[in-house]
Amino acid sequence: MYTFEKILSPRFHDQARFPTISLRHLAMIIFFGAMLLSTTSIWSSLGLGHSSHSPVKAAAPLVRRLHIPYFNNAAVPFNQTAIFWFGSVSSSTNSIDVRMGYNHSELYIDLHIVDRYLWFDPNAKAPNLTKGDTATVYLNTTPNGSRSPDQASYKFVSQVSWYQPRAHYQQAWRGNGSTWVGAPLAFTAVSGWRGTGFFGKEAAGWTMTYHLPFASLGRSGPPPQGSAWKLGLKVHNQDNASDTPLSLKWWPETEQDLVPSSWGALLFGLPTYQAPQTTKNMTYTVRNGLNNQVVTDGMVGGSLGCFNHGLNRWTQFGGQSYPAATRVNIQNEWDISDWNCFSKFYLTFPLNSLPTGKGVVSGKVTLSEFGNSGTKGKPTPSLIEVASVNEGWNPATLSWNNAPLVKENISRSVVNTVSGQTVFGQPYSWDVSQAVAKAYASGQPLRLVFYSSDSAYNTGKYFFSSTVKDWNAQGRPTLQVTLGV
Repeated sequence: MYTFEKILSPRFHDQARFPTISLRHLAMIIFFGAMLLSTTSIWSSLGLGHSSHSPVKAAAPLVRRLHIPYFNNAAVPFNQTAIFWFGSVSSSTNSIDVRMGYNHSELYIDLHIVDRYLWFDPNAKAPNLTKGDTATVYLNTTPNGSRSPDQASYKFVSQVSWYQPRAHYQQAWRGNGSTWVGAPLAFTAVSGWRGTGFFGKEAAGWTMTYHLPFASLGRSGPPPQGSAWKLGLKVHNQDNASDTPLSLKWWPETEQDLVPSSWGALLFGLPTYQAPQTTKNMTYTVRNGLNNQVVTDGMVGGSLGCFNHGLNRWTQFGGQSYPAATRVNIQNEWDISDWNCFSKFYLTFPLNSLPTGKGVVSGKVTLSEFGNSGTKGKPTPSLIEVASVNEGWNPATLSWNNAPLVKENISRSVVNTVSGQTVFGQPYSWDVSQAVAKAYASGQPLRLVFYSSDSAYNTGKYFFSSTVKDWNAQGRPTLQVTLGV
């Protein structure tokens, strides 16, 4: 295509280059030119012509973000870590809960993996770590990663085992600028399992707990609060002696082994929200049925009865839905063999009833607890965490295996066992200001998920849902948002 300057160039008006055109010929040119323009318009209207519009800019890929708590000089407590998850439950697939935290000397990463059949290489002195039930942790100590494994990139591989010494079942790797090379980096990977045994016997799952010293990551201590690294995870699953290929489970979904920039974001320290300076603040309430608002929610997992309904947990748990359940459970524990008791709670609050163009001062969600599992009167508090999710979902079909993953963890609250009169529920609140501000700015609903990182048995906490009848409308999940100008 010529530029405007070229079209007006004198050489295009050089009559020596163009023959004289008669009036008859000129009329024919004009006629066929009009026909061509008309035809082009018709093809364009059908979407079959060439478009001269500028290409639409692709949306930025979703980066999953995890904020992890700091425990100073204490050992990282399992039941106070930040939690997220990936994978799915079936006879041949893995569902993985990941818990993370850090202290003055190490990064703590725990994987609890639902798995029906456990396999490892019994060659204890030189096991093959590319097969078996094996977990890999990827780290890059820069905020944005790189296009290939560089010196800031690390990979820690560890395979489940039985009574064999652990030294040979773990291996560290470091980037050299283009690929991975083995590196003598000190770290500990503690393996555990639950079930009837290995090599074809039915199991329930396995665990892998990584203790990664900051000294092995080229640091004298933890990064400053607010620092960002890149994080990736991969779980390899073997279910028979021939190691028939099964799908790998990756977090995040976009992760690539050789591309650190494709991994998720790991942020040191829990999130904080900086509210804008505003005046004329007003608080708005969003609740199902209030002013014709529609709040949707859904539970996934074991429900209030640990999935004890005569159903097969390997073939039916992952796809089970609980549409219109008036009571829901949030529950987790350390013992992976009880994974059929684990339960999460999803909530979607519409924000279209809020006035536009305001600043978000604060936002909080309140749930009403009416009961709990466990021994009556025995205090078993739960640290229940709330995170944002990016995708919409249908409450009629929401299940463990299709539920959205965590986009970013937001806040946490301690929920105690119920005591005294709880007909209408004991209210507990979570600060979701950061998630509200992002959803409000993007014109999206507020989509949340609640889960816990509990360790003890019988820690389920029961709450009223958005579909509880009008006798307890006040006990429905409630969002309160304060806006100002």
